[in-house]
Amino acid sequence: MLEAQDIGVSYPVAGGARTVVDGLSLRLARGEIGCLLGRSGCGKTTVLRAVAGFEPLQAGEVRLDGRVLSSPGRTLPPEQRGVGMMFQDYALFPHLDVAGNVGFGLSRMPRRERRTRVAEVLELVGLPDRADAWPHELSGGQQQRVALARALAPSPALLLLDEPFSNLDIDTREHLAAELRAILRRTGTTALLVTHDQAEAFAMADAIGVMEQGRILQWADAATLYAAPADPFVAGFIGRGRVLPAASLGLAGSGQVLLRPDRLVPDRQGSLRAEVLAVSFRGPGRVAVLRLGDGALVEVDLPADMAPAPGAVLALRLRDEGLVRFG
Repeated sequence: MLEAQDIGVSYPVAGGARTVVDGLSLRLARGEIGCLLGRSGCGKTTVLRAVAGFEPLQAGEVRLDGRVLSSPGRTLPPEQRGVGMMFQDYALFPHLDVAGNVGFGLSRMPRRERRTRVAEVLELVGLPDRADAWPHELSGGQQQRVALARALAPSPALLLLDEPFSNLDIDTREHLAAELRAILRRTGTTALLVTHDQAEAFAMADAIGVMEQGRILQWADAATLYAAPADPFVAGFIGRGRVLPAASLGLAGSGQVLLRPDRLVPDRQGSLRAEVLAVSFRGPGRVAVLRLGDGALVEVDLPADMAPAPGAVLALRLRDEGLVRFG
């Protein structure tokens, strides 16, 4: 349904241009929820803005249902794209009540139909009794729901979400991520969100694109990103773990290895030795930061009844079955 093919976005700077998105491609099927995941400054929000029509392309093409939305020298205006946008700060109008905010994009609809549609989407997001409330009277989670209702009200072909949970506390984020996914599933809405938070990406998305320096390094579901990362950057970015030289773990070869915290197991018969630097409780067990013989630092999950003191030396066994290696 949504296809971005080799898109490029640059900004003019003194003496030339700075490339922010570089040859990026992705495909999103109808009803699928996709996510662009990456650190601040990697270009993910710029991709979202290019799909929305707020940024022109210097290369490539964006298509929605086969219709070209953007190409170099051509940018269809945002209001003609059939694309809804939910902004990071929600951007609710303070001078309009909830019903006014939700119905803002329905001005061409007859008044009675508009009132019915507003009631439908407020019911959908769990706020059927707040139509007359003002934005400042709502909690952060309620404001988010109103912003979602406003974006869904015109029945967009595609919904874009820019860091939708960044203004919420962690407990509210986890609850609303599951709730938002359920709402999008119920309405069959195709959506693309951007976030820097892996937990949000894993909770929301069917497909995730890990971004770095304006490119998608891997586009896959969460389980694949974790178990079979395409390169060392993705391996180190997704989940807990470190990418180490194979020699650090006594393995043959000159390549690198992804070491998850459950791959080193305390074992008196183990061939590896490591110094304990710190131990912290993360119920039900503990996590230790260890220094291997060559100085490499690793995290290891420990059982609940094991609490070695800093400075102790542990014997470890490497669980090397299915170990992810690079090079």
